[in-house]
Amino acid sequence: MNTRHEHAWHRLIVAARRAPDGGPDSAPLGFSSRVAALAAEDRRPRLSLAEAISLKAMIVAGALAVVVTAANYALLARLFQDEPQANDDPVAELLEVGS
Repeated sequence: MNTRHEHAWHRLIVAARRAPDGGPDSAPLGFSSRVAALAAEDRRPRLSLAEAISLKAMIVAGALAVVVTAANYALLARLFQDEPQANDDPVAELLEVGS
């Protein structure tokens, strides 16, 4: 075995046995107030400028999609109301409805 490591380990054990018992049994001064302050702290993550702008843009885009769908609901309902026939050309049908 490696006697150098064994000797260092033995010195460490002897020093640990001679060391006084642990420190105080109570928390350090001010610890409870720091814990209470951390508990009362607002932990919501702050959005960066780019995140805030992109979130607003996504909300506006969603609202516009809803408005456009509602405005064209009659056209969409008419397109999907008819039963498609086997000989119909869907592209030509969409072009006729668009004009």
